[in-house]
Amino acid sequence: MTRDRLSVYILTQHFYPEVPGTAQISTDLAFGLTQAGFEVSVFTGQPAYWDPNRLPSKEDHRGVRIHRAYSRRLSRDRLSREGHRTRLLNGATVAAFTLIKLMGRRRPSVVLVDSTSPFLLVVAWLLRQIRRVHYVFLVHDVYPEIAIQLGIIERRSLAARIWRQAYKLVYGSAARIIVLGPRMREVVRPSLAPDSYDKCVVIPNWADGDAIVPRPKEENPFRRELGLVDTMVVLYSGNMGPAHDMETVLEAAERLQNLPDLRFLFIGHGGSRDWVSSAIDQRKLTNVMMLPYQPQVKLPYSLTCGDISLVTQKRGMEGLSVPSKIYSSLAAGLAIIAVVGEGSEIGEIVEEHRCGYRVAQGDVGGLAEAIESLYTDRRLLSDMQLRARSGFEASYTRTMSIGLYVSLLRAVAAGSRPEVGIATDEVQGAE
Repeated sequence: MTRDRLSVYILTQHFYPEVPGTAQISTDLAFGLTQAGFEVSVFTGQPAYWDPNRLPSKEDHRGVRIHRAYSRRLSRDRLSREGHRTRLLNGATVAAFTLIKLMGRRRPSVVLVDSTSPFLLVVAWLLRQIRRVHYVFLVHDVYPEIAIQLGIIERRSLAARIWRQAYKLVYGSAARIIVLGPRMREVVRPSLAPDSYDKCVVIPNWADGDAIVPRPKEENPFRRELGLVDTMVVLYSGNMGPAHDMETVLEAAERLQNLPDLRFLFIGHGGSRDWVSSAIDQRKLTNVMMLPYQPQVKLPYSLTCGDISLVTQKRGMEGLSVPSKIYSSLAAGLAIIAVVGEGSEIGEIVEEHRCGYRVAQGDVGGLAEAIESLYTDRRLLSDMQLRARSGFEASYTRTMSIGLYVSLLRAVAAGSRPEVGIATDEVQGAE
C-alpha cells in the first residue's frame, strides 16, 4: 500500500460478479471508496450462487484488488442439512485463508467487515486483538435473532447464548457499527455498553439509480420479451427464502385470478422457491410467472418491468433485516406493497414516502384489496410510482450513502473513534 493513501480491507463472503443484494452493496462500496481515493482490497470467496466457473484467486478490477479464497458453489434452492454444512464449511474456509493472508500483509488503515459470514467477523476481531487494526462492522442481518426467528436454533439454547456472547465481543471491539435503519439500531444497542451507543449509526443501503430508472412499458425490452406490455405486473424480485412471506402473496394471487391483464411475476431463487413453484402448480395459478435470477446486464430491465413491487418479511423479522429489493423498487419508480409487521423499516419507508401500502403478514384480503385498488385506480398508481422515485432520490442514492461511509472510514482510520456528529447527524437526515 502507498503511504499517502488510506487503505481499506473489505471482508465479505460475496462480491462481484455475484447477483444477490449483499454482493452488489459490497461491490458498489468498494468501487465508490476507490473513486474517493482509498486503496481498496477485498477478501472474499469464489462466486457461490451465479457463476459456475472458478475465477482467479487474485484480480484487479476497476482499481480494486480482489483476493478470492476457495469455496464450493452453493444452491439457493434447497435447505438441506448438507446445504447448511456446505455453507458453514465455505464460510470457515474463506475466513481461514483470509486470516492467513492478512497476517502476512501490511497493516491496513481500517477494516470493513459485513455480517455475511460470522467467521469473517472472527477474523476482524482477531486482527483487532493481534495487530490493533480498527474495524467497522456493517450489519446486514442481526444474528442470532434471525436464526431464532427462523427456528434454526432455540432461543434459550447453548448455541444461542454462545452466539450472543460472541457478537457482544465483536460489537464491543468495533470502532463503529453500521446498521440499515433506526429499528435495527434499537435491536443492536442492547448488545452494547451504554457508553458505546454512539458507535451504532444508521447508513441505509441503496440501489444504482443511474441504471435502475423508471421505464415506460413499451420501452422495456424485458417486458416486451415476456409479452407483458399491455398487462399490469405485480413484481417480486429477489430471494425467496424462509425469511420472506410467500404464502400470503400466493393466496392473494389465487383470489385475484379473475382480474384480466393482471400478472404476478416472481424472479429469483431461495430456499422456498421449490415450494412456491409447487404451490403455483397445485393451485393452478395461471396468473403467476416464475423466472430465475437474471444476469447483471438484464437487471436494469427486469427490476423495472413491474407496476407494483412486493416486499415481504416473515412475522418477527422486524428490525432484523432490510430486504435490498426496497431500494431497487424505489429507484425503479414502482408502487410498493410491503407485507410486513408494525415496526418494520420497510413499512416505515413506504408510509413515509406515501408510495404504497403496508399489509400485515397473513392478511390475504388486505393484500388482494391493495392490489385491486391500484389495478382499478391508475391515477393513484401513477402518483405512488412518482413518489417512490422521488423518495429514492431524496434518501437512498448510492452517492449519499457512500459519502457517509467515506467520512466515517476516514475518521476511524485517523486512529480515534469518531465523534457522534461526524456521521450521526448526516445519517439521521437519511433516515
